[in-house]
Amino acid sequence: MLGENDMAGLLYYANEYRKHANMPQSALTSTECECSKAELLDRINHLGGAELIAVNVRNPLAMDPQTHCHARGTLFLLTEGLVIVETAQGRQLSPSQTIGWMPPGVEHAVQSYGPTAGCGAFLTPQFCGDLPAEPTSYPVNPLVALILQKALSWPHGTPLDLTRMRLLLVLLDELRQSPARPLQLPWPQDARLLGIARALLDDIASARTLEQWARWAEISPRTLSRKFMLETGMSFAQWRQWARLTQALEWLATGRAVKDVALSLGYDSVSAFIKTFRQALGATPSAYFQAQQRGQPMPASSAAQPAAALE
Repeated sequence: MLGENDMAGLLYYANEYRKHANMPQSALTSTECECSKAELLDRINHLGGAELIAVNVRNPLAMDPQTHCHARGTLFLLTEGLVIVETAQGRQLSPSQTIGWMPPGVEHAVQSYGPTAGCGAFLTPQFCGDLPAEPTSYPVNPLVALILQKALSWPHGTPLDLTRMRLLLVLLDELRQSPARPLQLPWPQDARLLGIARALLDDIASARTLEQWARWAEISPRTLSRKFMLETGMSFAQWRQWARLTQALEWLATGRAVKDVALSLGYDSVSAFIKTFRQALGATPSAYFQAQQRGQPMPASSAAQPAAALE
């Protein structure tokens, strides 16, 4: 339970956040902890030093995915752009104003679309036990965002002092109480179904029916339907719809026009695409990206529960 002094401290940080929440990204300054990329990778892949290492990240160009893993768990607060994280289990969509989580030791590849900016924080494994064992994301939490911002100035090479350790524990407690969003596009495990999923992503506008895909994979339609739901938590139609929406976000983030995206995804009309987009993400494509640019989190919707929204 928080004591009186702890509560006073939290109120102070909450007030500071209110004053600086709308601070533009360019206002974030370099910190005393700056180091080369090689030095940073060496620090985050060793467990000595600070229990939490936080760094500013800004990429003016899209990042190409390279599979890698870290000895520490990774939190990433994205303030600009769109990132797709892929693991052996599936694909995680992380638009701006979300906090992504990657457990320690999990191989993953990160693909960005357009310029991206944010804050990365790397946790030693002993502080990861109460966080999800699989990749996930959280809606932005103002207190977590402020603590991560403050952590940018913390030294990397020495263990956290008592004051900073208290803030780390508050950060973890806030995340534990936040609604986690699991992988939005999980891979099926059956090799035949995985082949269908990969082929769908390669030809995202394909109009093949479930029966036609079943023949393509030499599997019965009933088995395909049953196993897809069992292994991904979505029906085949829901998974395909969410795959198209993921692709839509990738293309829209690079500046492609809504009409071009809708037709490239195989929709009969722009209005049909916008309707599906709104049902799944709570806003039209233009409103969605305008909110991201203003730094406003989107309303809780089927981004957290995609299958239910796409029935």
